This record gives sequence, C-alpha cells and structure tokens, in this order.
Amino acid sequence: MTFEQLTTSSPGRRSGVAVWRQIADTLTTEIRDRAYAGTGRLPGEVELSARFAVNRHTLRQAVAALQSEGLLRIEPGRGMFVQHELMDYALSRRTRFSENLLRQGLLPSKQLLTAREMPAPERAARELKLDKGAKVLMVEMLDEANDAPIGLATAYYPALRFAGLLEMLAEGTRTTDILKHFGVQDYVREQSRITTQMPNDETARLLRQPGTRPLLCVECLDVDMEGTPIKYGETVFCGDRVQLVVNAGGTA
Repeated sequence: MTFEQLTTSSPGRRSGVAVWRQIADTLTTEIRDRAYAGTGRLPGEVELSARFAVNRHTLRQAVAALQSEGLLRIEPGRGMFVQHELMDYALSRRTRFSENLLRQGLLPSKQLLTAREMPAPERAARELKLDKGAKVLMVEMLDEANDAPIGLATAYYPALRFAGLLEMLAEGTRTTDILKHFGVQDYVREQSRITTQMPNDETARLLRQPGTRPLLCVECLDVDMEGTPIKYGETVFCGDRVQLVVNAGGTA
C-alpha cells in the first residue's frame, strides 16, 4: 500500500492535507534543522520516493513547492540541493573580508592556494602604476564562510615594496598585519568594478558549483592613505551564495 492510500487516521498522516504538502513540510523542517548541512545535497528521487512510499509524481509536487519557496534548487545531472541563504558582502571604501562575515555571525576563513612572484599582468601593472615587466607578488586565496567556499580571490602586490610578503603569508600571518609590517597602517578601496563571468572547470571545482552557473566578479584597487596603490585584486563570488551590497556612503 502506498502512502497515498493510507487512511487519514494512520500515524504521520494529517487529515485534510495533501500528501505532497506533508512531504514538503517534512523536508522543510529537516532543511531548517540543518539535516543536510554536511553536503547541502538531498537524497535522490528514488530514495525519497521509497522513504515516503509515494510515486515520483507526488514527490515532484513536493520538490516543486520547495523550489518555489526558495528552499531548494535542482541542478540537472547532479541532484537536489539546499538553497543557501544569500550572504551580504558590502563593497565600500573600507571593505574587509572578515568584518563582512563576522557582522553576519559567520566564521571567516581562507585557504592559501597559490603564492608566487611573477611579471605583472597588463591589467595589474596598469592599476598598480608599475612599469612594463615589473614584478608582482600574486596570491590566490579560497574565501570561506563557515567552512563553505564563497569566493576565489586573486591579489597582486608590487614586489619591490612588499618583498617578503609571500614568506609571511606562508607562516600564517594575517594580511593586515603584513601590510602594517611594511608601513601600511591603514588602506581604503579606491574603486570596485562588478561584472559577471562563467567559471572554468577548476574554479567550479574549488567553489563546489556547476560550471553552468555564473559568478559575480569584483575587480578592486586598494590604496594607502597617501593614495598609492598597494593591491589590485580580482574576486569571483558564488552567485547563489553572495549578494554584493554597494555602500554609497563610502563606509562599511
């Protein structure tokens, strides 16, 4: 006997409430109780249909309801995933990664992926006002909130001014403390440019998202209090996890 055929007096069945709605309510409770927090992925249709003893049509009604309520998303070929609540990421003259997350009760963390000296790419050289062929220190970080990836950040620093920065990063020294070591007591965001782009395979893998989902891209230039460029950066954010908030007042 299927779940649809059970009498309204049976345990787990609410009188007068459609079966698909009851399934949707059960899954909603589980999502809000963070039952799927580990991977963010729900069991497949076959497993859920068997669990609730219903046919796929009934299950799909429940899933469609969760999609329309913004709790669930379907990724073709991958399955059903909990829709992350969008995190606000403020862009202002004092944009700070850790402060942005801590303000929302999220735990910030970073993984150092790449750190090396290299000739400055054309765009980085132009923004940092460096001569052609000048060296920069390139640092690539995976930005995380509560251990979940939210962005991939690439930063370029003038190598001549910040010689030793890479070694300090490798030792785990915070970027703010490194800059102070080099005499940069404070800095501000000179400009931010926001665009969208599609991820390549490696970026999609690092951010744990499908390659068909667009990214938010922020190009930025940070300057010291004398207006001298100290960092040019490019960060790509997961579009379904982050929304960018531009502060017109100029402060975070």
